[in-house]
Amino acid sequence: MVEMFWEYQIKGGIVLAVSVLLYVLVLSNDSFFKRNRLWLVGSLLLPWIVPLITMPVWLKKMLFTDMGATVPLHTFVSVGQMNMDTVQATNHFSFSIEFLGIVLYGLISVVFLVRLFYGYASILSLKKSAECKSYKGFSLAVLPDSKLGPFSFFRTIFIPKELEKSRESRLILEHEKAHCAGWHSIDLTLVECMLIFQWWNPFAWWLRNLIANNHEFCVDNIMLKNLSDPKDYQYSLLNLIRGQGQNHLVNNYNQSLTKKRIIMMNKSDKNRTIHRLKGLLLLPILTFSLLAFTNPNQADEVKVEKKSEQTIANTLDLQKYIARNVKYPVIAQENYTQADVIAHVTIDKNGKVKGVKIAQKRQSNLVKIDEVVITAYKTAGGNQDNTQAGIKSLEKETTRILKSLPRLSNQAWVGQKLEFKLKFKLQ
Repeated sequence: MVEMFWEYQIKGGIVLAVSVLLYVLVLSNDSFFKRNRLWLVGSLLLPWIVPLITMPVWLKKMLFTDMGATVPLHTFVSVGQMNMDTVQATNHFSFSIEFLGIVLYGLISVVFLVRLFYGYASILSLKKSAECKSYKGFSLAVLPDSKLGPFSFFRTIFIPKELEKSRESRLILEHEKAHCAGWHSIDLTLVECMLIFQWWNPFAWWLRNLIANNHEFCVDNIMLKNLSDPKDYQYSLLNLIRGQGQNHLVNNYNQSLTKKRIIMMNKSDKNRTIHRLKGLLLLPILTFSLLAFTNPNQADEVKVEKKSEQTIANTLDLQKYIARNVKYPVIAQENYTQADVIAHVTIDKNGKVKGVKIAQKRQSNLVKIDEVVITAYKTAGGNQDNTQAGIKSLEKETTRILKSLPRLSNQAWVGQKLEFKLKFKLQ
């Protein structure tokens, strides 16, 4: 479960990185601001969706790699130690390290969750202390603090009292009204929610800045279309420099990169057809890139793996099968239990397992199979209070793995009783 969580996180992070890089390299300098907003919002959603999409294994094999030959994540087989005498399977991760990683990740995520709630609380506090009015169907909060800059949050426009009576007040109010009408606060809230889970990903922070800048480009474009003299609006951006960025959840009137905004306002659209085609051409590139991070159909993967192991003809392949599929029981790890488990396996005339019996000692009249060593790390905080439960779990795991053996085609095993020895060791 822990491995699946980290795999989901990493896949989502890579999906986000691919989408952001494509936007920056291809779309960011275009004046199709609504299309760019759709792309950026899509970049917020893709990391949660793509890793959950089920893709047939045959397609993943054809495009990327042979899934049938993939070794499960929980097991590491040391090829250098794999010979006719012993095969060693090692649990790859220590439970204590995994637990520590989850706790650290969770604590930092909680900090970002508190940060989100604090942002909302700060805005609500400002609104309570403001003089409430209305402006063209939207709420208007007039702030007594002149150090704050104008900003918008959902359906409310915030403006300092001194600016409400200034020459630029109409431009400011129209600008913030466009933010409210476009529901830009939803985008910012979504990206803040993503940062709760993807705080470790620099592309998530980059995406937040790209979304905030795109909001300004969208609003600037609307303002230029509705004003008789666009120069007044551009001058207002340069003249109104005051306390900005007071809250990470809001849209400010005068964002950073003012020079970039003015350049985008005056950008010509001579190649609109080419710019439109760029978005369409990127879709297959993005789709193919994201296919690598979908979740393969587990049922189909099991079928492929079983098909490749329908028969086992020699001891080395038999040891490999056990090493790839065996798990060191958590109960045994927690109780510091290690033991040698001997099992007698009856094989019928078709080479299939007929029965498995745990034995207390070895018998000389059975066909011996070279031992397999399974090693794992001791669990931090474990004890030896229930050693018997640990031994039972080792015997149960041995029975499970031996019952799952595919058909054995070696004639020396068919119709015989085989003796296995699984050596469970802790480090």
